[in-house]
Amino acid sequence: MIIDHTNHRVLDVLESREKAQVKAYLQKGLESGLFADVLEVTTDMWDAYVNAAEEVFGKQVRVTIDRFHVMKNFQERLTEARREIQRELSQADREALKGSRWLWLTNDESLSPEEKQRLDALCREYPRLGQLRAEREHLRAIFEDKTVTTASLGQSRLKTWLHQARSFGLKGLDRFCQTLENWLPKIANYFVNRSSNGPTEGFNNGLRSILRRAFGMKNFQHFRARVLHLFGKPRLQESP
Repeated sequence: MIIDHTNHRVLDVLESREKAQVKAYLQKGLESGLFADVLEVTTDMWDAYVNAAEEVFGKQVRVTIDRFHVMKNFQERLTEARREIQRELSQADREALKGSRWLWLTNDESLSPEEKQRLDALCREYPRLGQLRAEREHLRAIFEDKTVTTASLGQSRLKTWLHQARSFGLKGLDRFCQTLENWLPKIANYFVNRSSNGPTEGFNNGLRSILRRAFGMKNFQHFRARVLHLFGKPRLQESP
């Protein structure tokens, strides 16, 4: 799915996510003038998307890895790291931690007072898990810090976090650190304009709703036509 973030609309839905098709679509759009004013492309960590954008637009267009997908990947690896720690605990301790997964993965402001109280107690009881939770909040704080306004400063802050995270010696966390390091320059591009694929996730929910209402659609062209009919129109700008 190709999104026009400026006009809040779906530009198109491609049948394949392979590089050849994505590149052909972008190249056609560039040659037709549709993408003449593109300054930035936001994407997830899929090589085909990134490589296609770079090959078509060149260095004059910034390619930014979406923060949403970075944190999604981190949440998955964080769960792996937490389980590594819990496997080293006694059976009684593992039982005590059952049902706490939500607490370790949820932002502080989204927790109820009771949940926050329980999380604080667990962090005191299991300090290594508490430290892991703290690293999650440190990473999120970097992305939330409005004083970070350049890609170079963003890279510097993230590198400092990487060094600290690797000191834990947890395989799950190390895997995320490697991913972060591999994509670091494009992840750090986020700090320039703080561009996000958040709206794309909203459109994805709309696409899933179409499929649910139709009990699935085997004809791709029919599906594409319905998506563009519902989500392909520019959003009207509100009057000041």
